[in-house]
Amino acid sequence: MQQSESIAKLAEALALAQGEIEGAKKDSSNPFFKSSYADLASVWDACRKPLSKHGLSVVQSPVFIPEHPDMIAIDTRLCHSSGEWLEGRLVIKPVKTDPQSVGSCVTYMRRYSLQSLVGIAPEDDDGNAASGQGDTKKPAMKIGKKPDPPPVSPEPPISTNAENDIPDENVIELISDAQRRRLFAITKQNGWPTDHLKAYLENEHGIVSTKEIPLGKYEKIIAYVESHTGYEKAA
Repeated sequence: MQQSESIAKLAEALALAQGEIEGAKKDSSNPFFKSSYADLASVWDACRKPLSKHGLSVVQSPVFIPEHPDMIAIDTRLCHSSGEWLEGRLVIKPVKTDPQSVGSCVTYMRRYSLQSLVGIAPEDDDGNAASGQGDTKKPAMKIGKKPDPPPVSPEPPISTNAENDIPDENVIELISDAQRRRLFAITKQNGWPTDHLKAYLENEHGIVSTKEIPLGKYEKIIAYVESHTGYEKAA
């Protein structure tokens, strides 16, 4: 995350705006999973007026990364009327690269970037049921039979056919900059040369850059580096 030299006025304005921002309504449906989710329009509806009222605006733009042409990046900048700003970048590697999939991916990234930067949580109509705060009556327990477990509301899945979303299989979440720094620190501590790390990632995982490490493989890679003092490709 990057920011202007000072964000004092921006931070004060954002604190006031967040006191007025409400949860984004889940008004879009996902028929495949029979669930609902808050789309980009709902997220904007939840924050547009409070942000504008306190001199805040948001600018989002796709970014092309020359060294990683297969990646999609979105920069989301929160601006204040004083000229102060705060910016974060979200990078995703889509599985499909046709125009429709890329467009949906950009919309998906804009939604989650905006939610994260401004501090919006989608309203959860099933929240009380999932947390046990709904009906306080306990079902009668039958002797000799285990009671059925209470229903749990999962996180809203990504829509598979909505214009503003993309399916899970089209998104590979990558590790953050902080996680990359941790990996470098551990390799240095264990005496790994840089070329050993590069060879290990490419030979064992098909990864050519630490910026392309999937989040799902991160802990496995960390565990290997911590338990070895270097890498030698098996014969």
